[in-house]
Amino acid sequence: MPAHPMAGLSFDESRIPAVVYVDADPGQLRRFEAQFGERFRVSLASSADGILDHVDEVAPVAALLADHRSARALLAAAAAVLPDAERLLVARTAELPQARDAVERGVAKRYFVKPWVPDEVGAALEDAVRIFELRGLVRTARARLETSERFATLGRVSAGIAHEISGPAGYIAQNAAALRQELAGVAAYVRRVTRIRPDPRVLEQLREISEIAQDMEAGAEHVRQVSRGLTGQLRGDATVEGCDVRAVVEQVARLVRPELRGRAMLNIAGSRLLLRARSLDLTQVLINLVVNAGDAVTSMERPDVGRVEVRWFLVGDQGRIEVVDDGPGLPPGLEVAGPSRLVTTKPPGEGTGLGLPLCRDLVARMGGTMSLCSPPGQGTTAQLDLPLAR
Repeated sequence: MPAHPMAGLSFDESRIPAVVYVDADPGQLRRFEAQFGERFRVSLASSADGILDHVDEVAPVAALLADHRSARALLAAAAAVLPDAERLLVARTAELPQARDAVERGVAKRYFVKPWVPDEVGAALEDAVRIFELRGLVRTARARLETSERFATLGRVSAGIAHEISGPAGYIAQNAAALRQELAGVAAYVRRVTRIRPDPRVLEQLREISEIAQDMEAGAEHVRQVSRGLTGQLRGDATVEGCDVRAVVEQVARLVRPELRGRAMLNIAGSRLLLRARSLDLTQVLINLVVNAGDAVTSMERPDVGRVEVRWFLVGDQGRIEVVDDGPGLPPGLEVAGPSRLVTTKPPGEGTGLGLPLCRDLVARMGGTMSLCSPPGQGTTAQLDLPLAR
């Protein structure tokens, strides 16, 4: 009879709660497997060390049933190693006083007398599995509630911040617009002067300064729109309208240009596509995704700058937008991270982990879905599927 703790365990079942039985008697192990092998994911061991040395492989464990003579010490150790497992004891008639004492001290939940009755043990194991699953649901619900409260608090704080920065952002936008107009006059004068003494470098620098002023104006105006959008959402008066994807992507390209300059080449591709979405929300999502893609392509050593592409097209009765990069790809597990999971791949102090959850939330509000695809070593594709404008 094999006594390895992984007996009866397959990789595909690794998330199903296990029922563990520890007994030095091979006959008892065979009997246990024959009675419960089809009802539960059973793991068997002939000693306490067999389980303690392979806890990570056996987990999760819903019930731990231990023979008093050969594994009673395991139950005491299991309280720290397997805190969610129901600890059950099997004792002979002569061992009943010690078994009762173990239950009174909280080392075991209950005990059974050898030879144990299959119906009694089976009912106790079913209860243990149900309790384990309920505990998992409670933990998940508590985590979601805490995350919801965190986002609610963040929303209120963000709305307050948005109100405070709306004025300065407007001031910056107005001054950037005035600067751009003044630069237009300076550019006209320089062009007249350079007809006499041409200097391409001066004209190029003047063009770059004009672009910087234009970017400042566009960025400040975006901040103003975001602040209005946040306060509007808090009041509940935000409306969903149709938006032209190309116009949004071109706006995003202007806004992220300083962020990507010298780090990544941004390409955009797509024909006219109208989606039922708020332009501001879609802009926020794409800015997050494009900047993340830019961070990804610069996180690896390479001979040239990385590439980021935003493309959009029609898929059935929906519009699809993809943000593709040629970076190193996502860490394992991040592709299927839950919508409320806060994860960042940036160094400590540089990332909050809020970007992807906020993107998912905004896309969901627009009636769409967001997914991540990252084949090993082939970069990452963020895919948005959104309804078409009516």
